Order: sequence, then structure tokens, then C-alpha cells
Amino acid sequence: MIVKSMDPVNCDCPCRVLHVIGAMDRGGAETLIMNVYRNIDRSILQFDFLVHEARECDFDPEIRALGGSIFSIDRLNGINTVSYIKQCRDFFRTHHNYCAVHVHIGSSACFVIKEAKKYGLFCIAHSHNTNPSLSLPEIGFRLFSYPTRYIADYYLACSREAGVDRFGRAVVTSDRFSVLNNGIDVKHYKFSSKTRSSMRRNLGIAPEQKAICHIGRFSDEKNHEFLLKAFAKCDGGEFDGRLFLIGRGPLRNDMEQLAAELNIHDKVVFLGVRSDIPDLLMAMDLFVFPSKWEGLGIAAIEAQASGLPCILSPALPDMAVCSPYAYKMDGLNSTTTWAERMVDEPIRADMDRIDGANYVRESGFDIKCTVDSLISLYLDHVAI
Repeated sequence: MIVKSMDPVNCDCPCRVLHVIGAMDRGGAETLIMNVYRNIDRSILQFDFLVHEARECDFDPEIRALGGSIFSIDRLNGINTVSYIKQCRDFFRTHHNYCAVHVHIGSSACFVIKEAKKYGLFCIAHSHNTNPSLSLPEIGFRLFSYPTRYIADYYLACSREAGVDRFGRAVVTSDRFSVLNNGIDVKHYKFSSKTRSSMRRNLGIAPEQKAICHIGRFSDEKNHEFLLKAFAKCDGGEFDGRLFLIGRGPLRNDMEQLAAELNIHDKVVFLGVRSDIPDLLMAMDLFVFPSKWEGLGIAAIEAQASGLPCILSPALPDMAVCSPYAYKMDGLNSTTTWAERMVDEPIRADMDRIDGANYVRESGFDIKCTVDSLISLYLDHVAI
């Protein structure tokens, strides 16, 4: 085990919650955790992190600044199961002063929970995604994660669909399950004409150009290949647009090559990982999200909060549609249909975009609601 920051076990400190996750990089689950962490009363609750990466991750500096500690163990790869269990056992032997253990990973959750429960710790299993595929890796994932539905004390998911996919209907219909909305700090996304003008200048977007964006990891489920092929069909005629792709991942190089093959490389901008998502969204005119599967799609919630029109995959749950300007397409079979929608979707006036934040807040995705729910869960189920 690697200690990536100060060990607080012997400190006189607030009630601490341990979050178990792959790595604290910029992603949906990680962003949710950090949104909560920034907004809790840290005199009452503090967060620590057991991650599966020894390297420095995106959010590590901020975690330390907020008072959290970060510990690292190896990833479970199927071959190292015995070693992985030993690392979990060794960790909890010396780190069991937690009021709750909140497990965000799937495949190895059962091993973490079994070791934590030896010390009477309250354990929460959290599903952040759905995955309908039956690939060999997914079959292995399901086999490893299946016992979790029988051993955790409580279960959370970003949507009912994500809960059923991971834990089964018996858990989801029980009194030990609830949907936790992936809340965002809505006030940061409230549309600003001044920010829009500044960001468009910085990005080199001409006043008459339609700026289309996508936020997501470059991986199969985000369906970048479909998006690029659809955008390529927009080209021509009177359409003047650019596509901005925000994120990183294993398929980025492949997508850059595909953009070149489609002869749209001069109109597609790969922005990488960004910390200024609210400002970027304000600069855009349309958000497109053709995921093959999603637990919720927090990026779509952020886009709606900024007042953007959104063209969304049918794979998103209905609860992800907060704004009357967000539309779920009928399918993912026709790039032509998506291209036509991208071209035809009107650009909303600045004045009309201001109401996006209210739509998201009224749908229950304000971080304050999420924080209140989690604090109640952590404290009401544990004798502190």
C-alpha cells in the first residue's frame, strides 16, 4: 500500500468517510465526489480516498488541500486476487476508524466490503453506470461484482436503471436502496453573455459559427466514432460549424485519425481534459451526447444547466432530461438523422439560456440536495 498523503488515523478529527474508487481523475463519479466534498461541512465530515493508482491524479492536490488523505493499492486484474485481498485486509487492519466506507468501484467491491465489515464498518455500494454489453471483460466484471448485492449495508445508484444493472431488482425495490442524483454546483453553470463572448474569442469561434461540443472519455461507450461520422455529414451547403471534444482516453488517437480520414480535421478541436467546463459550455451552441450506454450522463446535466440545447442518446434515463431544450433521439442507427438534427437545431438567444440553471435545480440536481442526502445517509446509519 502506498500512502499518497498524511495518514489521519491517530488525529483528533471529524467523522471520516472512506471513498474507494479507481483514480481521482476528472470523470463523472469523481466529479460528483468532489462536488460533494467542496460543499460539505468539513468540521463534521471529512473524506479519505483508497484509490487504485500510485500516480498523481487530477484531483489529488485539491483533496489534500481540503484535508483528505489518499491511499493507494493495486488494481484487481483477476490474476492478483489473493494479493488484492491481502492489500485490503492490511489496509483495514490499520485504518478502520471510519463512520462509512463508500465503494464506487464494481469488480472488486465485494473484496473491499468483506474486509471493511470485519471491523463493523457501514458499507455503501454505489453504481454509476449501466453496461448492457456481454463482452468477455464485462462477463468477468459481472461475475466479480455479483456478490456485492448480498453484503453491502446500503446501495446507491445514479439512476434506477444503473441500480438494477449492478445490484438487481430485489435490491432496488428494497428499503436499502436509493437513487442519488449526481448533483452539480448549479450557480457555476448559470449562463453569462460576458463569459460566452470571452471564451468564444479565446477558442477562435467566429460569431456566425455554430459551436457543437461533447464531453466524455474517449472510450467505446461514449461513441465518438458515431459522432464524428454524423458531424462529417453536416459539412457542406450553408452549414458553418466546429466540433469541440473535451476529454481524454484510450481512443483519442484513433478519433484524431478518423477525423482526418473524414476530412473534417480542420473543424474538429480536441481540447483534452479541462477544468473550466462551465465557461466552455457557455461558449457553445449545441451539446451532442450519443453514448451507447450511460448510468446518468452528468455532462448532459451540466450542459442543460448552461442553457444549451442538447441532442441526447436514447440510452440516457428519462431523469437526465431536465430542460425543454434537451431531446432524446429515437436511436443510434442513423448518422444522417443526427446530422440533420445538429444542422437544424436553432441557436438559443442569450436571454433564453439563463433559465437552464433553474431547470436543473428544479429537477433535483443541485449539489445542495445531494449533499443533504449523503450527510443523512452517512450519519443516520452510523453511531458516531
